[in-house]
Amino acid sequence: MRRLGRFWKPVMVTLVFLLGFAAFLHSGMVPGDTPERVLRALYYALSLFFLGGLDIGLPGTPSSPVTILLWLLYFLAPVLTAGYVYDFIQKKLLGRIPRGLKGHTILCGLGRNGHLIYELIRETLPRGHKLVVIEKSETNPYLAAVRKDPHAWLIQNDFSRLPVLESARIKRARRVIFSTNLDLDNLNALMELQSHEPAVPGQSVHCHLGDLEMLDNLQQTLFREEVYKRVHVFNGYQCATRQLYQMLTTGPFLGKEGTVFILFGYGRFAHMLFSHICSDPSRSGADEIIIVTQKMASGYDLERMPPGSTREGRPAPCRIHPPLFMDMHHHAAWAQVDRLLAGNRRPVLAFLCRDNDIANLDLAISIKLKGPKSLKKATFICRMYAETVSELNDMLDHRLTPNQTRDVLLFPLQAELKRAFATEIFGGMP
Repeated sequence: MRRLGRFWKPVMVTLVFLLGFAAFLHSGMVPGDTPERVLRALYYALSLFFLGGLDIGLPGTPSSPVTILLWLLYFLAPVLTAGYVYDFIQKKLLGRIPRGLKGHTILCGLGRNGHLIYELIRETLPRGHKLVVIEKSETNPYLAAVRKDPHAWLIQNDFSRLPVLESARIKRARRVIFSTNLDLDNLNALMELQSHEPAVPGQSVHCHLGDLEMLDNLQQTLFREEVYKRVHVFNGYQCATRQLYQMLTTGPFLGKEGTVFILFGYGRFAHMLFSHICSDPSRSGADEIIIVTQKMASGYDLERMPPGSTREGRPAPCRIHPPLFMDMHHHAAWAQVDRLLAGNRRPVLAFLCRDNDIANLDLAISIKLKGPKSLKKATFICRMYAETVSELNDMLDHRLTPNQTRDVLLFPLQAELKRAFATEIFGGMP
C-alpha cells in the first residue's frame, strides 16, 4: 500500500481529466460539430486544472448528474493543481540545499543505525546544527521526522554515487557518516569519496562495518594508508555486545570452575558475543559454547566451523560444540542441550539473540516453565531492541514467579547501540 501511495495524485488527475472530458461532451456547454466538439471538450477539461474554468464559464443549475459532476470537477481540479504546486515549492525551492552550506553533517542511510545516529545528532550537537540525510527508500518510516526538521535536508537517492554526495555539499561538510548495515555500499561510497575528493581539513568520516573479519582486515591494510587517516571505522553491535559481556564478567554470573554459554539464534548479535567470549584470555577449556539456531544466518557458515575453533579457524580457548540446527522452541532441541549439560555444575548463561523481541522473551519463559531442569536453572539474557523493555518486564512478572523472573535479564540493545554510537562518533554520551 505504501508503494501505491505515491501514485494517487497522477491517478486522480487522469480520472478528473477523463471525467471532465466526458462530462463536457454530454453537457451542452461545447458547441460545434463532432471534431470541433471533441477538441473543445479536451481544452475545457485541461482548463479546469490551469484556469479553474474561468474562460469557459460555469455549469448551469445542478439539476442533472452531468451538471453535478461538472461542479465537483470545477472544485477538485484546482485543488489537485494546488497540491502539485505546493509539492514543487517544498521539494524544489524550499528543500533545495543552499550552495553556501558548510560545517554541516551528512548522514548516509536512515535505517535503525541511521535513525539512532540522527537522534544523537539532535541531542549532542548544538541546536540548529545543519544536517543532510541521504536515504533512497521512499517507504522508510523514519523519513517523516527528517522532513519535519527545519534544520535538515533530505536527498532521496543512492549515497554510493559521488554526484549525490556532491549535491549534499560534501566538500564543506564537517562530518560524514555512512551508517547502513550494507558493508559493501558503505565501502563503495567511502572509496568513491576518497579516490575523487581530496581530504577536507577538519572533516571526519565515520564508516559502519558489520563484518568483523572485513573490519579487522581493512584496519590492518587499507585504512593504514595516508588518505584514509581521517576515516574512523566502527561497529555498533560489537561495542554494545562488548558492554554486555563486560557486565557479565564483572558480575556474579561466571563460575570460577568455568561457564557454559548457550547462544539461541546466530546472527550479527550472537556472532559478536561469540567473538568476545573466544577472545577473552580468561576463558579456558573449562568453558563451553553451545549454539542452537533454526537456520543458517546469512554470512555465518556455521556448518563449516571446526569443533573447538573459532569461525576464523583459530584455536578457541574454550570448548565449542558443533552447532545444533533445530527449532529452538521445540522440546527436542531442549533435550539435546540437556544431554550436553549432563552432570554440569557450572553456571549456565543462555543468550536469546534473535531479531525478534517477543520471540526471545517467549522462548525464555517457555524454557523456564516447561524446559529440562538443567536449562531451568540457567540465567537467560534476552536481546531486546525495542524501547518497551519496561512493558516486557511486566510480561515477565505476570507469567513467571519472582524467583524465575530474577534469572531472566532483558538487554536493551537500542539504548546500548545509541550509547556505542555516541562514544564512537561523538566521543561520549549526549
